[in-house]
Amino acid sequence: MRKLSAARAAVLGAVALVMAVPVAAKRSDTSSGAAPAELVVAPGALVDATVEGKPVTLAILSGGPDRLILNAASADRIGLKPALFVGRASLNVAGRREFEGKNRPAAFAVGGVAQKGRALWFPQAPPKPGDGSIGPWGLAQPRVTFTFGDAGDAGEQQRNDFPLFGNVNNYSLTVYRDAAFGTVVEFDLDSASLYPIASAAAGGAIAAAYGGALSGPSWDVEILFGIKRPVRLLTLDRPFRIGPLSFTKIAVRVRDRIDAGGLGAAITDADTVEDPAEIIVSAKVKGPPPVFTFRIPRAGMAACTRLSFDKTARRIELWCRPGG
Repeated sequence: MRKLSAARAAVLGAVALVMAVPVAAKRSDTSSGAAPAELVVAPGALVDATVEGKPVTLAILSGGPDRLILNAASADRIGLKPALFVGRASLNVAGRREFEGKNRPAAFAVGGVAQKGRALWFPQAPPKPGDGSIGPWGLAQPRVTFTFGDAGDAGEQQRNDFPLFGNVNNYSLTVYRDAAFGTVVEFDLDSASLYPIASAAAGGAIAAAYGGALSGPSWDVEILFGIKRPVRLLTLDRPFRIGPLSFTKIAVRVRDRIDAGGLGAAITDADTVEDPAEIIVSAKVKGPPPVFTFRIPRAGMAACTRLSFDKTARRIELWCRPGG
């Protein structure tokens, strides 16, 4: 399998936001002087903000769409109308269009820093807590830090660095590469999953490199905005390590053709009993290239207490106990 280049890895993020005219968020001058260089938040906490001068509360995401995305009801309350000529938007998951939406330029402030960018809202998407969400690339602050875990362990932590990729139209992500394969990696502190979640292609590549088999029934995991996909448990023969993190059990997307995240090589199934009389006929079908993604939930970072996105240094910092 070919290695993923950094540019290709960024493109293969699970979510893409498509607008008629994408405009990167930029910081404007604030009346209080120099803008804070860092926003520090706790995962799941709602942060006070304003959109077009109206008060809102926003979730700051470590592993979700980085654009400012509002609940449709919140956009209506604020009085937002789609831009006259380029007011359409769409949300795509692994190449599949899930929601049609609207967008417009908007002035907003998060953490006391005023900026201008694009606000998006999707009338068919289920509402999220508060009024909406935003991620590191969508914020004006050059550094965004999430604090979690036992603060009493902070003195024992070691910093682990990963290159920061992505952009405001998808996720803040990094890339894992070894001699056999490469995959996009997301640190999702809001995910309630007990296991990392791999796309079918990434799961197949990991199983081929580290050994292992699928077992048990499938279950659904939420990708975002109520969108769910089926996964099964992959138990590895040898640990799969990313920086200080080590995994032997992974939830892997069930191979299907719902979207490109379900395309990948077959993995040994511990629950399958081979019938020597069975004949299997297969054929290659052209379609979209498989997507390689690996999402690490908060449960996978149990020995860690801090996650920082430094956009100036283009670096993700994960602070964990040695050996965690």
